[in-house]
Amino acid sequence: MPIDILQDQVDYYRARAGEYDEWWFRTGRWDRGEEFNACWRREAAQVEEALGAWLAVHRPKRVLELACGTGLFTRHLAPRVDEMTAVDASPEVIAINRGRVASPNVEYVQADVFAWRGDRRYDAVFFSFWLSHVPDDRFAAFWNTVAAALVPGGAAYLIDSAFDPTSTAKDHAVPSRESGVVTRKLNNGREYRIVKVFYRPEELAAKLSASGWRADIAQTERYFIHGDATPA
Repeated sequence: MPIDILQDQVDYYRARAGEYDEWWFRTGRWDRGEEFNACWRREAAQVEEALGAWLAVHRPKRVLELACGTGLFTRHLAPRVDEMTAVDASPEVIAINRGRVASPNVEYVQADVFAWRGDRRYDAVFFSFWLSHVPDDRFAAFWNTVAAALVPGGAAYLIDSAFDPTSTAKDHAVPSRESGVVTRKLNNGREYRIVKVFYRPEELAAKLSASGWRADIAQTERYFIHGDATPA
C-alpha cells in the first residue's frame, strides 16, 4: 500500500476530528432518515452491550486502545478498568477524547499506530473501526504488534464496519466491498483517499487463524462486525 495513502488517511482523520461524531450519531451528511437511523442506533447499542458483556466476563485491569479516536468507546472502557493507554495519530481527536472521557486512569499517547511500540503489556487490546484501515500488506505485522502488547492469556477485542451502502455519508460514492481504497470527503467538500477493507466475519476469522489467532467474530444485521481474538 503506498505510503501517501496512509498519510492521506492520517490527514483525513485529523481534519475530520470536529465532525467525526456526526457519523456515529447519524447527523448532517450521515442522516439517512429515521428508518435507517433507528436501525443504526439499535445495532450500535448491540455492539456496545456486547463489549460490556465481554468486559464483565474477562475483567481486564489494564487495557490498550489503538486508534482511540474521539472517545466513543473509550468512555465505555475507562470506567470498567484500572488503567488505560489510548493511542491515536491525531492530536485533534485526542483532545476531544480527553474532554469527553475526563478520566484520570487514561494515559493518552499521540503516535502513528503502525509505528508505535509500547513498553508495557496489557490484559486486553481494543480497537474500533480501525482494522478496516489496515492495508492487507500490514495485516500480519499489525496483529504481531497486538500480540506483543498482550500479557499471556490476554485477548483483543474489535468492532468495525460491515459493508452496507447506507453506512457512509449521503454524498460519498458507494464503495466496492473489494476495492480496499475509498474516497471520503469532509463537510467542506475536501476529498481524501483512505484504506477501507470490509470483512465478513468468517473471512476475518479465517484470516486471523492463518496469522495464528483464534477469533470469534459476529455481525449485526446491517452495520457492524465485532468479537474477540486470542493468540493460538
